Amino acid sequence: MTLMKSLLLGSAATLVVVAGAQAADLPTKKGAPAAEYVKVCKVGDIAGFVIPGSDTCLKISGYVNAQIAMGNVEDERKIQWNVHRVINSYASEITTSAAKYVNDIGYYTRGQVNFDAVTNTAMGPLLAHIELQANAGDNRFDSTSGGAVLNAGYVQWAGITAGKHGSFFDYLAGGDTWKDMFSPDHSGTPINLLAYTATFGGGFSATISLEQNESVANVNIPWYHPYAWIGAPTSSGTYAASGTQLGVRAPDIVAALDVTQSWGGAHLAGVAHNVRVENSSGNSDLDTWGYGVIGGVTFNLPMLSAGSKIAFQGAYAHGAIGYSGATSPAWGEQDNGFNPNGNGTYFPMADAIYVGNGSWSLSNAWSAAAQLTWKVSPNFEIDPEIAYASVDYGSAAAYYWGSPYGGILSQKATAWWVGAVFDWSPVKNLDFALDAIYEASHQSTPYGWNYAVNNGVFHNDSDGFNARIHVVRSF
Repeated sequence: MTLMKSLLLGSAATLVVVAGAQAADLPTKKGAPAAEYVKVCKVGDIAGFVIPGSDTCLKISGYVNAQIAMGNVEDERKIQWNVHRVINSYASEITTSAAKYVNDIGYYTRGQVNFDAVTNTAMGPLLAHIELQANAGDNRFDSTSGGAVLNAGYVQWAGITAGKHGSFFDYLAGGDTWKDMFSPDHSGTPINLLAYTATFGGGFSATISLEQNESVANVNIPWYHPYAWIGAPTSSGTYAASGTQLGVRAPDIVAALDVTQSWGGAHLAGVAHNVRVENSSGNSDLDTWGYGVIGGVTFNLPMLSAGSKIAFQGAYAHGAIGYSGATSPAWGEQDNGFNPNGNGTYFPMADAIYVGNGSWSLSNAWSAAAQLTWKVSPNFEIDPEIAYASVDYGSAAAYYWGSPYGGILSQKATAWWVGAVFDWSPVKNLDFALDAIYEASHQSTPYGWNYAVNNGVFHNDSDGFNARIHVVRSF
């Protein structure tokens, strides 16, 4: 037994020594650190991920929109021909068969990526927002734009907003359809501004904003003449009229009051707008101030369905037509010399028009709109809208002294707009939608229009219909 114990103890000692020697040969460095995983975060309304090595929360979002649009091209071209025929007997560049050369279907695709970077500070979130956008199309119903553009980019902190942002004057903006209804809209295409917003209790806030001057000089406007157009055709096919925008000396000054509560919300805003323009002869300058006001209210409709609401808006502008809503692409926008919505209206859209003898006529324009959002089901929504607009230059603008023979101007125009969006979302972040738009316009007969002298009856009324089908994948 004694011998056996000695052998066992000796073997154990040998194993300990060997094990100790092997342990001494092991490396002494620590193992590799665990991988640093992306951390999710939420600051204010921004939910995203923490940028590694920083305290900034980053959110990436965006969408792809693919659409096919169509309109009544045949009627559009006939209307344009009638306008040319009664005004200019030498308008041989347009014929009744012009419609056969124009696409009545247009294709368009947009891709947009948004970046929101936000950090908590002692005075609230510090936000930077960027929207990069690229468009591609066939220049029918929508413009073609190559490469990426900065659609919006601004900084917000402690009530300050600086950069390219939607105007604080706007309320409904362009509406739900892809073509803007008659409504002040600087949101689809934001403008540069510097603003401060003070937030009070109960959902009330007030904003003062210095914004990029929204000047609309009387350029690229067709002037009517018994025998010829005044001004030469531009490269886009429209006709240049008198008037040159002078250098900007003051920003547009916007003041707004807003309230958001459980019942809905309301908005009241005003703008002071500096008008500086020169007539075609260069012998008369206008330097004055125009103004605009807007009011709107939204009511939530939980009795209809969750998320449903209805909104109303009215806007008026004197010498600040860009804030009236009447300059919407629905009316007055030209596509190679023709209105893309098919209403065929040729009418000047300007802050002021020179009426001769050193005098100018400021525009008086207003619009009213209503919009319903009806959540029929969690996956289906209907958004009807209706709007009206009027532009009037007054009796002083009835006759334009722009040539040896004088130029004839239709001094007032009105228009109705009716549209709707039918949106189906079968799964989250995917929408199939149909937009339908109808518009009818009326122009006053120019003062002194004579059937015999002016080659026919003035074309007062026109209308048009557009529709589009589009698919949107957002993320």
